[in-house]
Amino acid sequence: MDKSQIQKRTKKLLEKADKPKEFTRGLQKLLKSYVDREATKNYQRIIPGTGKFYGVPLPILRVVAAEIGKFIKKEPSKAKFLLETIWNEGSFEARQIAGKCLERFGPKNPKICLDFVSSVLPDLDNWAVCDNLAMCGVEPIVYSNPELVLPLSEKWGKSENKWIRRFGVVSLRGYKRIPVTDKVFEILDLVMEDKDKDIKKAVSWILREITKKNPDGVAEFLTRWAEAKPDKNARWIIKDGMKKLPKEMQTEILTLLG
Repeated sequence: MDKSQIQKRTKKLLEKADKPKEFTRGLQKLLKSYVDREATKNYQRIIPGTGKFYGVPLPILRVVAAEIGKFIKKEPSKAKFLLETIWNEGSFEARQIAGKCLERFGPKNPKICLDFVSSVLPDLDNWAVCDNLAMCGVEPIVYSNPELVLPLSEKWGKSENKWIRRFGVVSLRGYKRIPVTDKVFEILDLVMEDKDKDIKKAVSWILREITKKNPDGVAEFLTRWAEAKPDKNARWIIKDGMKKLPKEMQTEILTLLG
């Protein structure tokens, strides 16, 4: 991978940022030039229902996204239009780029970032694009302004669309670095009995992620659920979600589950 060449080509592409049709054609040409057979096989294997994709390795997408991220930081007034252009290209790679370029943009431009994120959620159709958008587009904002995100996470967690529900769960991942609040666990309460495997996996993953910073809070939450005669979905989440807790806490929870 020639990083400097990718950066140069992306900067050239950004000269067309205000011309969506030309920019989209240029982005497609760029992506097609970096197609990799192994990346194609990996996407087909690990991301069922990926839809349209080229087969471009993630390291290349990260370089492209970094350059676009620098551009929108300098030109925030152009960000939403450009992000929509990239997202609407429709491929797995374009949507990965749209998510990744928000990582350093969002904390200083939370309204633009969250407005864009909220507008594209109905388009989510696989876990990889969902989680990437949540981790890059929302998680950095949680670190600096959690109260801005929590009402949205609650709204997303109540959605009938499973990918939006999953997005709401993954948007809480920022609590791996900051103390949780009761509201975080109220949001997780919404999905503890979800029957969908993609939701269950997300909930248990996020519980493990936030355990390091909040072991007592996670233990109390899972203990409460273990005491409440949980259904099979919640039982699975409890057992998988407690794996980062100290062994003695795990033993106590398992005892309650019976």
